[in-house]
Amino acid sequence: MIKFLKLSPFQNALDFCKFFSSIEVFEELNIFQLNNRVSFEDVSSRFSLPLENRSAVDGYAVFSEETFGSSENTPVLLRLLGEQKVGDPPLSIERGGCVKVATGSTLPINSNGVVMLEHTKTSGEFVEVYKAISYYENVLKKGEDFKEGYVLVNKGKRINFRDCAILAASGFETIKVYKKPRVAIISTGDEIISYKEKLTVSKIYDANGPLIVNGIETFAEPIFLGVVKDNRKDLEEKFKYAIKNCDCIFISGGSSIGERDYVEEVIKSFGEVIYHGFLVKPGKPLLLGRNGNMPIIGFPGHPLPVMIYLNLVGIPILKKLGGDRNFYPKSDKGILRDPIFSVPGRVDLIMGYKENDLVVPLLSKSDYISSATKSELIIKIPEDREIVLEGEEVEIFLWE
Repeated sequence: MIKFLKLSPFQNALDFCKFFSSIEVFEELNIFQLNNRVSFEDVSSRFSLPLENRSAVDGYAVFSEETFGSSENTPVLLRLLGEQKVGDPPLSIERGGCVKVATGSTLPINSNGVVMLEHTKTSGEFVEVYKAISYYENVLKKGEDFKEGYVLVNKGKRINFRDCAILAASGFETIKVYKKPRVAIISTGDEIISYKEKLTVSKIYDANGPLIVNGIETFAEPIFLGVVKDNRKDLEEKFKYAIKNCDCIFISGGSSIGERDYVEEVIKSFGEVIYHGFLVKPGKPLLLGRNGNMPIIGFPGHPLPVMIYLNLVGIPILKKLGGDRNFYPKSDKGILRDPIFSVPGRVDLIMGYKENDLVVPLLSKSDYISSATKSELIIKIPEDREIVLEGEEVEIFLWE
């Protein structure tokens, strides 16, 4: 029988990612495929933007000094010399004249400002200007957005759709990104059956396999190896495949104390166990090991702690392997609406949600999977607290 030789502090689980380094392998993806991928290198602009002075408003390009002194009662009269359309080569402007422009138009040669359309009135071949402007007012100057060599995306940044816009505006068709780590996912237990099988009183459907696969697909390439019964030889065969073909192993069930829980023994035969057992509820039997730079996580069998530790340990590990520089779980502070009773000496993790900017705990039986569907966050109760009162500030972890 396996026993927990030493229960580790909860913080050790959060810091498990420190044992590993990113996998320095990249692939090149099209600009339309970059969202939520991690940049493999610094990407710098190859030119300044805009390439030349552009109008920031609809109006008339002018010599700004020729508008000085204009007002509602004493407008300045300028001759209309033409219209600068967006995308056309720049026209030129002469003293005493103006050129009509649209937002984004190249600024006509020699002009140094744009009077907004609403501050003007056309009168035949002339334009009356009712408001003075300063030099380069309403103008986006060359290189004002960013200059050549400006770092658009840093190495290790998870690219979002806003980054895609600036990369596209800079003329990039493809970008190098970290390849997603391949994750072997194994569900274990004699009582676990596939959804294809008929449910009986002594069996339960595998919830953890689909949970993990769907939970990590943004950060990794999940490879579900199926359900393994409590048989060491079968589990070893799955491990052999995973060690050869994957970058990480996630296994659910088999990490508790029991005669038929072989996970720790199998991990030791392929690598090392770093932690087994934590001063935390739920998730006391969480098992963390490795084979070199390959993390191996043994989740408890119940889906609720799997959800919690996938979010707090599993996904951060995948972010780290995948080059993401911001890999720790997202956290925040909040004010508790209802009191929470705890047990000193361990960390309690409780699902909850926010209502009117207050943190509300979901205090239900730990076996209720349904409570997770209402959860927006995870409340952390420190190990030195027996009760946390309403109105107190608590640390919360946010779901990915």
